[in-house]
Amino acid sequence: MLKRILVFLAAAIVLLFAVILFNTFRVQSIQSNYATNPAPVLSQESVQHFQQAIRIKTISFGDSSKLDSSAFLGFQRWLVKTYPLTHANLTKVVLKKYALVYKWEGKNLQTKPVVLMAHQDVVPIEEATKSMWHVDPFAGEIKDDFIWGRGTTDDKINLVSIFEAVEKLLKGGFKPQRTVYLAFGHDEEMGGTGAKAIAAYLKSQNVEAEMVLDEGGIITKNKVPGMKRPAALIGTSEKGYLSLELSVEKSGGHSSMPEKETAIDILSRAIVKLKDNPFEPKLTPPMLGFIEYLGPEMPFVQKMAFTNIWLFKPMVISIYESSAGGNAMIRTTFAPTIFQTGFKDNVVPTVAKVTVNLRLLPGDSSSQVIEKLKQVIGDERIKVERLSSFVSEATGVTPTSSYAYKKVDEIVKKTFSNTVSSPFLMIGGTDSRHLEGISKGIIKFSPMIDPIGFHGIDERVSLESYQLAQWFYEQLISGLD
Repeated sequence: MLKRILVFLAAAIVLLFAVILFNTFRVQSIQSNYATNPAPVLSQESVQHFQQAIRIKTISFGDSSKLDSSAFLGFQRWLVKTYPLTHANLTKVVLKKYALVYKWEGKNLQTKPVVLMAHQDVVPIEEATKSMWHVDPFAGEIKDDFIWGRGTTDDKINLVSIFEAVEKLLKGGFKPQRTVYLAFGHDEEMGGTGAKAIAAYLKSQNVEAEMVLDEGGIITKNKVPGMKRPAALIGTSEKGYLSLELSVEKSGGHSSMPEKETAIDILSRAIVKLKDNPFEPKLTPPMLGFIEYLGPEMPFVQKMAFTNIWLFKPMVISIYESSAGGNAMIRTTFAPTIFQTGFKDNVVPTVAKVTVNLRLLPGDSSSQVIEKLKQVIGDERIKVERLSSFVSEATGVTPTSSYAYKKVDEIVKKTFSNTVSSPFLMIGGTDSRHLEGISKGIIKFSPMIDPIGFHGIDERVSLESYQLAQWFYEQLISGLD
Protein backbone atom coordinates (compact mmCIF):
# COMPACT_ATOMS: atom_id res chain seq x y z
CA MET A 1 0.00 0.00 0.00
CA LEU A 2 2.80 2.39 0.95
CA LYS A 3 4.60 1.56 -2.28
CA ARG A 4 1.50 2.44 -4.32
CA ILE A 5 1.17 5.76 -2.50
CA LEU A 6 4.82 6.60 -3.16
CA VAL A 7 4.44 5.66 -6.83
CA PHE A 8 1.33 7.82 -7.07
CA LEU A 9 3.09 10.77 -5.42
CA ALA A 10 6.09 10.39 -7.70
CA ALA A 11 3.83 10.28 -10.74
CA ALA A 12 1.95 13.35 -9.51
CA ILE A 13 5.20 15.26 -9.03
CA VAL A 14 6.45 14.29 -12.48
CA LEU A 15 3.11 15.34 -13.99
CA LEU A 16 3.22 18.65 -12.12
CA PHE A 17 6.71 19.40 -13.40
CA ALA A 18 5.65 18.38 -16.89
CA VAL A 19 2.71 20.81 -16.80
CA ILE A 20 4.94 23.62 -15.46
CA LEU A 21 7.55 23.07 -18.15
CA PHE A 22 4.93 22.69 -20.87
CA ASN A 23 3.32 26.00 -19.93
CA THR A 24 6.71 27.70 -19.72
CA PHE A 25 8.01 26.52 -23.08
CA ARG A 26 4.78 26.90 -25.04
CA VAL A 27 4.13 30.52 -24.05
CA GLN A 28 4.71 32.95 -26.90
CA SER A 29 5.46 36.66 -26.82
CA ILE A 30 2.40 38.86 -27.34
CA GLN A 31 4.45 42.01 -27.88
CA SER A 32 3.59 44.10 -30.93
CA ASN A 33 6.38 44.64 -33.43
CA TYR A 34 7.08 48.05 -34.96
CA ALA A 35 10.33 49.45 -36.33
CA THR A 36 11.78 52.26 -34.23
CA ASN A 37 12.07 55.58 -36.06
CA PRO A 38 15.17 57.62 -35.13
CA ALA A 39 14.29 60.78 -33.23
CA PRO A 40 15.18 64.19 -34.64
CA VAL A 41 18.05 66.05 -33.00
CA LEU A 42 17.01 67.98 -29.90
CA SER A 43 17.31 71.68 -30.69
CA GLN A 44 18.88 74.16 -28.30
CA GLU A 45 15.79 76.34 -28.65
CA SER A 46 13.59 73.50 -27.47
CA VAL A 47 15.84 72.91 -24.45
CA GLN A 48 15.62 76.59 -23.59
CA HIS A 49 11.82 76.40 -23.73
CA PHE A 50 11.84 73.59 -21.16
CA GLN A 51 14.20 75.57 -18.93
CA GLN A 52 11.96 78.62 -19.16
CA ALA A 53 8.91 76.57 -18.21
CA ILE A 54 10.67 75.27 -15.08
CA ARG A 55 11.57 78.82 -14.03
CA ILE A 56 7.91 79.83 -13.82
CA LYS A 57 6.86 78.77 -10.30
CA THR A 58 3.41 77.33 -10.92
CA ILE A 59 3.24 75.82 -7.44
CA SER A 60 0.25 74.09 -5.91
CA PHE A 61 0.36 74.50 -2.15
CA GLY A 62 -1.86 72.47 0.14
CA ASP A 63 -4.00 75.58 0.65
CA SER A 64 -5.56 76.82 -2.61
CA SER A 65 -5.66 80.37 -1.21
CA LYS A 66 -1.84 80.43 -1.46
CA LEU A 67 -1.91 79.90 -5.23
CA ASP A 68 0.18 82.58 -6.95
CA SER A 69 -2.09 83.81 -9.72
CA SER A 70 0.71 85.88 -11.26
CA ALA A 71 2.76 82.71 -11.86
CA PHE A 72 -0.06 80.86 -13.60
CA LEU A 73 -1.12 83.87 -15.67
CA GLY A 74 2.54 84.44 -16.50
CA PHE A 75 2.78 80.82 -17.63
CA GLN A 76 -0.18 81.40 -19.95
CA ARG A 77 1.51 84.45 -21.43
CA TRP A 78 4.71 82.45 -21.89
CA LEU A 79 2.80 79.72 -23.77
CA VAL A 80 1.27 82.29 -26.14
CA LYS A 81 4.65 83.90 -26.80
CA THR A 82 6.56 80.62 -27.19
CA TYR A 83 4.05 78.72 -29.34
CA PRO A 84 2.49 81.31 -31.68
CA LEU A 85 1.29 78.86 -34.36
CA THR A 86 -0.51 76.75 -31.77
CA HIS A 87 -2.36 79.80 -30.51
CA ALA A 88 -3.10 81.05 -34.02
CA ASN A 89 -4.51 77.74 -35.31
CA LEU A 90 -6.12 76.04 -32.31
CA THR A 91 -9.19 77.28 -30.47
CA LYS A 92 -8.44 78.01 -26.81
CA VAL A 93 -10.81 78.05 -23.83
CA VAL A 94 -9.77 79.10 -20.32
CA LEU A 95 -11.68 77.57 -17.40
CA LYS A 96 -11.56 78.59 -13.73
CA LYS A 97 -9.11 81.32 -14.78
CA TYR A 98 -6.16 78.94 -15.21
CA ALA A 99 -7.18 75.57 -16.74
CA LEU A 100 -6.61 75.43 -20.50
CA VAL A 101 -8.35 73.54 -23.29
CA TYR A 102 -7.23 73.72 -26.94
CA LYS A 103 -9.12 72.24 -29.88
CA TRP A 104 -7.30 71.20 -33.06
CA GLU A 105 -9.97 70.23 -35.55
CA GLY A 106 -9.18 67.13 -37.58
CA LYS A 107 -9.86 66.20 -41.19
CA ASN A 108 -12.32 63.41 -40.40
CA LEU A 109 -15.07 64.66 -38.11
CA GLN A 110 -16.75 61.24 -38.20
CA THR A 111 -14.03 59.76 -35.99
CA LYS A 112 -13.91 60.24 -32.23
CA PRO A 113 -11.38 62.79 -30.98
CA VAL A 114 -8.32 62.28 -28.81
CA VAL A 115 -7.48 64.20 -25.63
CA LEU A 116 -3.85 64.82 -24.63
CA MET A 117 -3.41 65.93 -21.02
CA ALA A 118 -0.76 67.33 -18.71
CA HIS A 119 -0.88 69.61 -15.68
CA GLN A 120 0.70 73.01 -15.22
CA ASP A 121 1.25 72.90 -11.46
CA VAL A 122 4.14 71.47 -9.49
CA VAL A 123 4.55 70.54 -5.83
CA PRO A 124 6.39 72.95 -3.54
CA ILE A 125 9.92 72.47 -2.23
CA GLU A 126 9.86 71.26 1.38
CA GLU A 127 11.52 73.97 3.45
CA ALA A 128 13.74 71.53 5.33
CA THR A 129 15.15 70.11 2.08
CA LYS A 130 16.08 73.31 0.25
CA SER A 131 19.71 73.09 1.34
CA MET A 132 19.87 69.46 0.17
CA TRP A 133 19.33 70.32 -3.49
CA HIS A 134 22.49 70.44 -5.60
CA VAL A 135 20.97 73.06 -7.91
CA ASP A 136 18.43 75.86 -7.67
CA PRO A 137 15.09 73.96 -7.86
CA PHE A 138 13.61 76.56 -10.21
CA ALA A 139 16.59 77.38 -12.43
CA GLY A 140 16.09 74.65 -15.02
CA GLU A 141 19.81 73.91 -14.94
CA ILE A 142 21.43 71.48 -17.38
CA LYS A 143 23.86 69.18 -15.60
CA ASP A 144 25.22 65.71 -16.46
CA ASP A 145 22.88 65.50 -19.48
CA PHE A 146 19.83 66.02 -17.28
CA ILE A 147 17.43 68.93 -16.91
CA TRP A 148 17.08 69.60 -13.18
CA GLY A 149 14.27 71.32 -11.33
CA ARG A 150 10.88 71.05 -9.72
CA GLY A 151 8.31 69.88 -12.24
CA THR A 152 10.76 68.43 -14.75
CA THR A 153 9.28 64.95 -14.29
CA ASP A 154 5.88 65.95 -12.93
CA ASP A 155 4.58 67.14 -15.29
CA LYS A 156 6.15 69.86 -17.39
CA ILE A 157 8.09 67.43 -19.58
CA ASN A 158 4.76 66.20 -20.97
CA LEU A 159 3.18 69.64 -21.25
CA VAL A 160 6.15 71.25 -23.00
CA SER A 161 6.72 68.21 -25.24
CA ILE A 162 3.09 68.32 -26.40
CA PHE A 163 3.39 72.01 -27.30
CA GLU A 164 6.74 71.44 -29.03
CA ALA A 165 5.25 68.62 -31.13
CA VAL A 166 2.12 70.57 -32.07
CA GLU A 167 4.10 73.70 -33.00
CA LYS A 168 6.48 71.68 -35.17
CA LEU A 169 3.65 69.88 -36.96
CA LEU A 170 1.88 73.18 -37.63
CA LYS A 171 5.06 74.62 -39.11
CA GLY A 172 4.94 71.78 -41.62
CA GLY A 173 1.32 72.50 -42.51
CA PHE A 174 0.08 69.32 -40.85
CA LYS A 175 -3.55 68.71 -39.89
CA PRO A 176 -4.50 65.60 -37.87
CA GLN A 177 -6.98 63.00 -39.07
CA ARG A 178 -8.85 63.08 -35.77
CA THR A 179 -9.71 66.18 -33.79
CA VAL A 180 -7.20 66.62 -30.98
CA TYR A 181 -7.96 68.32 -27.68
CA LEU A 182 -5.12 69.53 -25.45
CA ALA A 183 -6.17 69.77 -21.81
CA PHE A 184 -3.98 71.28 -19.10
CA GLY A 185 -5.29 71.51 -15.54
CA HIS A 186 -3.76 73.88 -13.02
CA ASP A 187 -4.20 72.09 -9.69
CA GLU A 188 -3.67 68.36 -10.20
CA GLU A 189 -1.53 68.28 -7.06
CA MET A 190 -4.53 69.52 -5.03
CA GLY A 191 -7.23 67.21 -6.39
CA GLY A 192 -7.86 68.60 -9.85
CA THR A 193 -10.66 71.16 -9.80
CA GLY A 194 -9.27 72.36 -13.12
CA ALA A 195 -9.57 68.87 -14.60
CA LYS A 196 -13.11 68.61 -13.28
CA ALA A 197 -13.96 71.86 -15.07
CA ILE A 198 -12.31 70.52 -18.23
CA ALA A 199 -14.37 67.32 -17.99
CA ALA A 200 -17.58 69.33 -17.54
CA TYR A 201 -16.70 71.54 -20.50
CA LEU A 202 -15.94 68.59 -22.80
CA LYS A 203 -19.18 66.96 -21.67
CA SER A 204 -21.08 70.13 -22.56
CA GLN A 205 -19.52 69.97 -26.03
CA ASN A 206 -20.71 66.35 -26.40
CA VAL A 207 -17.13 65.11 -26.68
CA GLU A 208 -16.77 61.33 -26.59
CA ALA A 209 -13.06 60.63 -26.92
CA GLU A 210 -11.52 57.51 -28.41
CA MET A 211 -8.50 58.07 -26.20
CA VAL A 212 -7.42 60.21 -23.28
CA LEU A 213 -3.67 60.21 -22.63
CA ASP A 214 -2.36 61.65 -19.38
CA GLU A 215 0.76 61.30 -17.24
CA GLY A 216 1.46 57.88 -15.74
CA GLY A 217 3.77 54.94 -16.24
CA ILE A 218 7.26 55.36 -17.68
CA ILE A 219 9.98 53.57 -19.60
CA THR A 220 12.15 51.77 -17.06
CA LYS A 221 15.42 49.95 -17.55
CA ASN A 222 15.76 48.61 -14.01
CA LYS A 223 12.52 48.71 -12.06
CA VAL A 224 10.98 45.43 -13.28
CA PRO A 225 12.71 42.51 -11.50
CA GLY A 226 14.30 40.12 -13.97
CA MET A 227 13.61 42.22 -17.06
CA LYS A 228 16.71 42.74 -19.19
CA ARG A 229 15.12 45.05 -21.78
CA PRO A 230 13.55 48.47 -21.20
CA ALA A 231 9.88 48.14 -20.29
CA ALA A 232 7.12 50.64 -21.03
CA LEU A 233 4.58 50.60 -18.22
CA ILE A 234 1.34 51.75 -19.84
CA GLY A 235 -1.17 52.70 -17.17
CA THR A 236 -4.63 51.25 -17.77
CA SER A 237 -6.12 51.98 -14.36
CA GLU A 238 -5.50 54.13 -11.31
CA LYS A 239 -5.78 53.43 -7.62
CA GLY A 240 -8.35 55.30 -5.57
CA TYR A 241 -7.55 57.93 -2.95
CA LEU A 242 -9.05 58.15 0.52
CA SER A 243 -7.95 60.15 3.56
CA LEU A 244 -9.47 59.51 6.97
CA GLU A 245 -9.13 61.06 10.38
CA LEU A 246 -8.92 58.72 13.38
CA SER A 247 -9.53 60.45 16.68
CA VAL A 248 -9.76 59.54 20.37
CA GLU A 249 -11.00 61.61 23.27
CA LYS A 250 -10.02 60.55 26.81
CA SER A 251 -9.45 62.55 29.95
CA GLY A 252 -5.89 63.83 30.20
CA GLY A 253 -4.22 65.60 33.06
CA HIS A 254 -0.84 66.22 34.60
CA SER A 255 1.96 64.10 33.18
CA SER A 256 3.23 63.36 36.69
CA MET A 257 0.13 61.22 37.32
CA PRO A 258 -0.64 59.53 33.97
CA GLU A 259 -3.50 57.05 33.64
CA LYS A 260 -2.63 53.49 32.59
CA GLU A 261 -4.06 54.34 29.16
CA THR A 262 -4.10 57.69 27.41
CA ALA A 263 -5.60 58.94 24.15
CA ILE A 264 -2.15 58.66 22.56
CA ASP A 265 -1.82 55.05 23.75
CA ILE A 266 -5.20 54.09 22.28
CA LEU A 267 -4.51 55.72 18.94
CA SER A 268 -0.96 54.36 18.72
CA ARG A 269 -2.18 50.79 19.28
CA ALA A 270 -4.75 51.25 16.52
CA ILE A 271 -2.04 52.37 14.08
CA VAL A 272 0.13 49.38 15.00
CA LYS A 273 -2.84 47.03 14.48
CA LEU A 274 -3.48 48.48 11.04
CA LYS A 275 0.18 48.19 10.07
CA ASP A 276 0.29 44.59 11.33
CA ASN A 277 -2.89 43.61 9.49
CA PRO A 278 -2.57 44.96 5.93
CA PHE A 279 -5.30 44.61 3.33
CA GLU A 280 -5.34 41.35 1.41
CA PRO A 281 -3.13 41.21 -1.69
CA LYS A 282 -4.89 40.86 -5.04
CA LEU A 283 -3.83 40.47 -8.64
CA THR A 284 -6.06 43.03 -10.36
CA PRO A 285 -6.62 43.10 -14.16
CA PRO A 286 -3.73 45.54 -14.75
CA MET A 287 -1.40 43.33 -12.72
CA LEU A 288 -2.57 40.19 -14.51
CA GLY A 289 -1.99 42.02 -17.80
CA PHE A 290 1.49 42.98 -16.60
CA ILE A 291 2.20 39.28 -15.95
CA GLU A 292 0.70 38.21 -19.28
CA TYR A 293 2.65 40.73 -21.37
CA LEU A 294 6.00 40.61 -19.58
CA GLY A 295 6.07 36.95 -18.49
CA PRO A 296 7.17 35.63 -21.92
CA GLU A 297 9.99 38.23 -22.03
CA MET A 298 11.49 37.19 -18.69
CA PRO A 299 14.48 34.92 -17.99
CA PHE A 300 13.52 31.25 -17.51
CA VAL A 301 12.83 31.20 -13.75
CA GLN A 302 10.68 34.36 -13.76
CA LYS A 303 8.95 33.19 -16.94
CA MET A 304 8.13 29.89 -15.27
CA ALA A 305 6.55 31.70 -12.30
CA PHE A 306 4.57 34.16 -14.44
CA THR A 307 3.29 31.53 -16.88
CA ASN A 308 2.20 29.26 -14.03
CA ILE A 309 0.66 31.91 -11.82
CA TRP A 310 -2.00 29.40 -10.70
CA LEU A 311 0.80 27.64 -8.79
CA PHE A 312 3.32 30.37 -8.04
CA LYS A 313 0.92 33.15 -7.08
CA PRO A 314 1.98 33.13 -3.39
CA MET A 315 5.64 33.38 -4.41
CA VAL A 316 4.95 36.22 -6.87
CA ILE A 317 2.96 38.11 -4.24
CA SER A 318 5.75 37.58 -1.72
CA ILE A 319 8.30 39.06 -4.14
CA TYR A 320 6.17 42.12 -4.84
CA GLU A 321 5.37 42.59 -1.16
CA SER A 322 9.08 42.95 -0.43
CA SER A 323 9.32 46.44 -1.95
CA ALA A 324 7.19 49.52 -1.32
CA GLY A 325 6.41 50.02 -5.01
CA GLY A 326 5.64 46.37 -5.61
CA ASN A 327 3.46 46.14 -2.52
CA ALA A 328 1.43 49.12 -3.71
CA MET A 329 0.70 47.25 -6.95
CA ILE A 330 -1.02 44.34 -5.21
CA ARG A 331 -2.95 45.74 -2.27
CA THR A 332 -4.83 48.70 -0.87
CA THR A 333 -2.21 50.54 1.17
CA PHE A 334 -2.46 52.45 4.43
CA ALA A 335 -0.13 55.17 5.71
CA PRO A 336 -0.42 57.51 8.71
CA THR A 337 0.66 60.95 7.52
CA ILE A 338 -0.26 63.61 10.12
CA PHE A 339 -0.40 63.31 13.94
CA GLN A 340 -2.13 66.02 15.93
CA THR A 341 -2.02 65.85 19.74
CA GLY A 342 -0.53 67.54 22.75
CA PHE A 343 0.42 71.14 23.42
CA LYS A 344 2.77 71.07 26.45
CA ASP A 345 5.42 68.66 27.65
CA ASN A 346 3.89 68.16 31.13
CA VAL A 347 0.25 67.77 30.08
CA VAL A 348 -1.30 64.49 28.91
CA PRO A 349 -3.57 65.51 26.01
CA THR A 350 -7.28 64.77 26.06
CA VAL A 351 -7.60 64.47 22.28
CA ALA A 352 -5.38 62.61 19.84
CA LYS A 353 -5.88 62.63 16.06
CA VAL A 354 -4.13 61.09 13.12
CA THR A 355 -4.71 61.52 9.40
CA VAL A 356 -4.26 58.34 7.40
CA ASN A 357 -4.08 58.06 3.63
CA LEU A 358 -5.23 54.97 1.76
CA ARG A 359 -4.73 54.12 -1.93
CA LEU A 360 -7.46 51.78 -3.09
CA LEU A 361 -7.05 48.88 -5.48
CA PRO A 362 -9.60 48.52 -8.27
CA GLY A 363 -12.42 46.51 -6.72
CA ASP A 364 -11.93 47.92 -3.20
CA SER A 365 -14.52 50.64 -2.65
CA SER A 366 -14.00 53.36 -0.05
CA SER A 367 -16.96 52.14 2.02
CA GLN A 368 -15.59 48.57 2.08
CA VAL A 369 -12.16 49.83 3.06
CA ILE A 370 -13.53 51.95 5.92
CA GLU A 371 -15.52 48.99 7.24
CA LYS A 372 -12.46 46.74 7.10
CA LEU A 373 -10.37 49.37 8.87
CA LYS A 374 -12.90 49.62 11.70
CA GLN A 375 -12.95 45.84 12.08
CA VAL A 376 -9.16 45.68 12.37
CA ILE A 377 -9.07 48.49 14.95
CA GLY A 378 -11.85 46.85 16.97
CA ASP A 379 -12.17 49.78 19.36
CA GLU A 380 -15.35 51.84 19.37
CA ARG A 381 -13.61 54.65 21.25
CA ILE A 382 -11.82 55.56 18.04
CA LYS A 383 -13.89 57.74 15.74
CA VAL A 384 -13.28 57.24 12.02
CA GLU A 385 -14.28 60.11 9.71
CA ARG A 386 -13.72 60.83 6.04
CA LEU A 387 -11.80 64.00 5.37
CA SER A 388 -13.92 66.11 3.04
CA SER A 389 -10.95 67.45 1.09
CA PHE A 390 -10.79 64.72 -1.54
CA VAL A 391 -12.03 61.17 -2.11
CA SER A 392 -11.64 59.22 -5.33
CA GLU A 393 -12.58 55.63 -6.06
CA ALA A 394 -10.26 53.50 -8.18
CA THR A 395 -10.84 54.06 -11.89
CA GLY A 396 -12.09 51.59 -14.45
CA VAL A 397 -9.65 49.49 -16.46
CA THR A 398 -8.91 50.31 -20.11
CA PRO A 399 -8.71 47.04 -22.10
CA THR A 400 -5.52 46.18 -23.95
CA SER A 401 -7.75 45.48 -26.96
CA SER A 402 -8.81 49.16 -27.08
CA TYR A 403 -7.68 51.66 -29.72
CA ALA A 404 -6.15 53.74 -26.94
CA TYR A 405 -3.88 51.01 -25.58
CA LYS A 406 -2.89 49.71 -29.00
CA LYS A 407 -2.06 53.18 -30.32
CA VAL A 408 0.10 54.13 -27.35
CA ASP A 409 1.83 50.74 -27.50
CA GLU A 410 2.51 51.27 -31.22
CA ILE A 411 4.03 54.72 -30.73
CA VAL A 412 6.12 53.49 -27.79
CA LYS A 413 7.71 50.88 -30.05
CA LYS A 414 8.24 53.45 -32.81
CA THR A 415 9.94 55.82 -30.36
CA PHE A 416 11.91 53.72 -27.88
CA SER A 417 14.20 51.06 -29.32
CA ASN A 418 14.31 47.45 -28.05
CA THR A 419 11.43 48.14 -25.65
CA VAL A 420 8.71 45.80 -24.41
CA SER A 421 5.44 47.07 -22.98
CA SER A 422 2.72 46.00 -20.61
CA PRO A 423 -0.41 47.23 -18.82
CA PHE A 424 0.28 48.90 -15.51
CA LEU A 425 -1.63 50.01 -12.41
CA MET A 426 -0.98 53.67 -11.55
CA ILE A 427 -0.50 53.93 -7.80
CA GLY A 428 -0.62 57.74 -7.81
CA GLY A 429 -3.46 60.02 -8.84
CA THR A 430 -3.85 61.83 -12.16
CA ASP A 431 -6.23 64.42 -13.63
CA SER A 432 -7.47 61.85 -16.15
CA ARG A 433 -9.61 60.13 -13.51
CA HIS A 434 -12.04 63.02 -13.86
CA LEU A 435 -12.57 62.25 -17.56
CA GLU A 436 -14.12 58.80 -17.16
CA GLY A 437 -17.39 60.26 -18.37
CA ILE A 438 -15.66 61.41 -21.57
CA SER A 439 -13.85 58.23 -22.62
CA LYS A 440 -13.55 54.51 -21.97
CA GLY A 441 -10.01 54.57 -23.37
CA ILE A 442 -7.98 56.37 -20.70
CA ILE A 443 -4.24 55.70 -20.74
CA LYS A 444 -1.77 56.96 -18.14
CA PHE A 445 1.72 57.09 -19.60
CA SER A 446 4.64 59.54 -19.56
CA PRO A 447 7.16 58.94 -22.37
CA MET A 448 10.35 59.34 -20.33
CA ILE A 449 13.11 57.00 -19.16
CA ASP A 450 13.65 56.42 -15.43
CA PRO A 451 13.12 59.96 -14.10
CA ILE A 452 14.82 60.83 -10.81
CA GLY A 453 13.57 62.68 -7.72
CA PHE A 454 9.84 62.64 -8.44
CA HIS A 455 8.31 65.04 -5.86
CA GLY A 456 11.66 64.94 -4.06
CA ILE A 457 15.16 66.37 -3.85
CA ASP A 458 17.12 66.97 -7.08
CA GLU A 459 14.18 66.18 -9.37
CA ARG A 460 15.46 65.73 -12.91
CA VAL A 461 14.90 64.09 -16.26
CA SER A 462 17.42 63.24 -18.97
CA LEU A 463 17.81 65.25 -22.15
CA GLU A 464 17.32 61.95 -23.97
CA SER A 465 13.91 61.59 -22.35
CA TYR A 466 12.94 65.11 -23.39
CA GLN A 467 14.06 64.44 -26.96
CA LEU A 468 12.11 61.18 -27.13
CA ALA A 469 9.02 62.62 -25.40
CA GLN A 470 8.69 65.21 -28.16
CA TRP A 471 9.17 62.53 -30.79
CA PHE A 472 6.57 60.33 -29.09
CA TYR A 473 3.90 63.06 -29.21
CA GLU A 474 4.81 64.07 -32.75
CA GLN A 475 4.47 60.49 -33.98
CA LEU A 476 1.30 59.97 -31.96
CA ILE A 477 -0.50 63.02 -33.36
CA SER A 478 0.67 62.41 -36.92
CA GLY A 479 -0.21 58.72 -36.63
CA LEU A 480 -3.80 59.07 -35.45
CA ASP A 481 -6.12 57.11 -37.75
